[in-house]
Amino acid sequence: MKKLPSISIITITYNSDLKVFEQVLKALKKQKYPKKLIEHLVIDGGSTNNTVKLAKDYNCRVVIRPDLTEAEQVRASIGFKMAKNDIILIIQSDNIVTSKNWLLRMVQPFMDNPKVFCAFSEKNSYKKGSNILTRYCALFGVNDPTIYYLDKTEKIRMDEDRYNKGMIMNETKDYYIVKFNRDNLPPLGDNGHMFLKSAIKKVSKDTKNYMHTDAFGELNDLGYDTVGVVKNTIIHVQKPDIIRSIKRRVDLKEKFYDRYRGKRKYLVYNPNSTRDRINLIKYILFSFTLVVPLYESIRGYFRIRDIAWFLHPLICILMIAGFGISEIKHYSKNLLKGN
Repeated sequence: MKKLPSISIITITYNSDLKVFEQVLKALKKQKYPKKLIEHLVIDGGSTNNTVKLAKDYNCRVVIRPDLTEAEQVRASIGFKMAKNDIILIIQSDNIVTSKNWLLRMVQPFMDNPKVFCAFSEKNSYKKGSNILTRYCALFGVNDPTIYYLDKTEKIRMDEDRYNKGMIMNETKDYYIVKFNRDNLPPLGDNGHMFLKSAIKKVSKDTKNYMHTDAFGELNDLGYDTVGVVKNTIIHVQKPDIIRSIKRRVDLKEKFYDRYRGKRKYLVYNPNSTRDRINLIKYILFSFTLVVPLYESIRGYFRIRDIAWFLHPLICILMIAGFGISEIKHYSKNLLKGN
C-alpha cells in the first residue's frame, strides 16, 4: 500500500457562525486519517466572537491578522507559506465533510495518478433540517446560477448520476480523472478543494495579489490540467437570507472583478469567448422567460423531492437584476470619469 500523503488544512475565518464552524471542526476530528499527518491552520481576520477560541479548542494552529480583515485571499496565501505538508486542503468555516473516510477518499487520486494536482467532490449535499438556500445550492451544485448557465461549475447537480464536466480521461469506482482547458475551467481553489503544495507555490509568490481563481488559471497554463473528481460530497452551508446572498455575489464581483478589469488572469465570464457570450445570452433569455429554469426545477423535483428546487427561477431573476444594476453603476462611474 502506498504511503498516505500529509495534509495541511487551511481555514480562513472572521466572526464565523459558531454552530456551523463547530460542525466543521467535529467532522474533521472524526476523520479516519492518521492525526500525525494532519495540521489545521486557521488564519483569522481579528474575530470578535469566539471563533478563535473554538479553533484553539480543536487544536488548530491559529494566526490572527486584524490588518487583513477584508483580505481573505491574502490570508489564504499566507496559510500556503506556513503549510508544512504535501497537500493543501481548503476547508472554510462553512464546509462540512460528510463521512469519516472523506480525507482517505480525497487523497486517492493523488496516490494513483502522478498527473493529478487537485481534487474535489463531485457533488454538494445537505443535512436534514438545512435551510432552503443551502439545499438549493446543493441541489444545483453551485451558489450562483450565472456560473451554472456559463457551464463553469466544478460540481454536478444532486440528481445527476454521472460527472459531465471537462474531458473525462478515466473512471474508477471511487473517482473520475478529468482534464480541463481554459474554455471550460471552473473556479478552483476554495471550498473543499485539495491541491499539491508544490503546485500552488509556483503561483502564490505574490501574497498581496493572490486570487485563487487566477492562480488556478495560471496553473492550467503551466500544464496543471488534470484533477481527481471524487465520488463523494461536501456540505457548503449558506446563509438563509436570499437577498443577502445575492448582494454578497454582487459585492464579490465588484471587489474581485470590477476593480481589476483587464488585469485578471481568469474570468468566469470571458467577453472574448464566443462560448461564454452565447451561454450568457441564453442565461439572460432563460431567466426572463422563466421556462427553462422552471423546467429544470420540475425535472430535479421528480428525482429529489425538495421544494428548494423551485427557488431557481426566482434566484435567476434576482441575480440577473443584481449583476445588471452593478454593470450599469460600473459603466456610469467610468463615463463620469471620462474613461
